[in-house]
Amino acid sequence: MNDELPKSRNVFTSRRSLEERLAHRPDVLARLHELADTLDPSVTDDCTADAAEARVSTQVRPLAQELLGQWPRETEAHPQAQVPQRHTWKPKRNPPRPCGRRTAT
Repeated sequence: MNDELPKSRNVFTSRRSLEERLAHRPDVLARLHELADTLDPSVTDDCTADAAEARVSTQVRPLAQELLGQWPRETEAHPQAQVPQRHTWKPKRNPPRPCGRRTAT
């Protein structure tokens, strides 16, 4: 198994640290540190992969749910002008026919 990062492109040099990225979310940063603190002893305790996964997964799922719950609130808080418009609505050429009505062909 090759655990080395690709030498041609080091992704960590172009990214901000998690501390910088999560400066406005100190609670999330603290929970990520708790997650790492939970995982670190798994290596020294000679745990199996299943045991390490069980330790971490009990913390990951609630964290993910919390983060995904924050996302809609944060996007609603931004003024509409700052939200990039990804999809523009265009009317369909042929609107769907109401159910139960046949048209003559």
